[in-house]
Amino acid sequence: ISVGLRNVRVTVPTAVRKGDSAHLFCDYELEDKERLYSIKWYKGKREFYRYTPQEKPSMKVFTAVDVERSLSNESNVVIKALETNVSGKYSCEVSADAPSFHTMIVSGDMEVIEPPPEKPSITGLQSRYQPGDILRGNCTSINSKPPANLTWTINDVPIIPQYYKQYRPIKDTHTGLDTAILGINILVAHGHFIKGKLKLKCQATIHQIYDESSEWYVEEDRPRILATGSSSGHNLNQINQHTVYDGELPDQTDMYLTVNGYKADKSPTSSSSATQHVGAYVKVGWIAFYICTICTVLLYSLRVGIS
Repeated sequence: ISVGLRNVRVTVPTAVRKGDSAHLFCDYELEDKERLYSIKWYKGKREFYRYTPQEKPSMKVFTAVDVERSLSNESNVVIKALETNVSGKYSCEVSADAPSFHTMIVSGDMEVIEPPPEKPSITGLQSRYQPGDILRGNCTSINSKPPANLTWTINDVPIIPQYYKQYRPIKDTHTGLDTAILGINILVAHGHFIKGKLKLKCQATIHQIYDESSEWYVEEDRPRILATGSSSGHNLNQINQHTVYDGELPDQTDMYLTVNGYKADKSPTSSSSATQHVGAYVKVGWIAFYICTICTVLLYSLRVGIS
């Protein structure tokens, strides 16, 4: 069985930037005895272009899209000044002439892209982190159609999706444009830092039309090592600022003993009892001195009386 029309192929660009022109191609093969009857182009189910070589004029354009007549022919249609509302399915229908009137239709999808007006922005991050800290941040790409595809890298290595926080795109009800947001939630490790720095990058892409990125550098916040000597009162105070957790400042005696590893009894009984003992010995001494003096005087008086 001879088929007069075969190998119908269309070339429809997957994505085109808003305001640019799109070139749509429709190729086909006819047997020697076959003639072309017509080529019709559709957006969805609506015809917008027809080429019929036996008719005058051979080209007809309808109002579905804005066709550039001077650049269009039987195999090529040029759509100019694209707007986002012309995204959709485009089909080429090829029909052979009598007697077969064999018809084939092939389709392709095209999306008109309105890229974001600026690079993606990174928010929520600090300038310094310590190993063990939680790093949380967002990457935002505003006002595009469709919403940008966002990805994160750390030191140029892709971050796996399990550390992403996904957000639904936010649509502007007035413009119809979308804002894309992608968050990250990472436990910072020492290995993330290269020469004390960590580089985060957020990349926003839309097909092959738009590709922009922003970077954020983080420095490693290394903990300071405090002096541990106890020879100076300054070092002692520093140590005790880190040993008191309840907000109460202990007295100086307790502070020193706590730092040196044991707890002293803070009652002053030991020193006061020693003072009391010394006073008692002094009193006993004076009493003994008085008694001896009196006894000496009495004995002297008795001897004088006898003599």
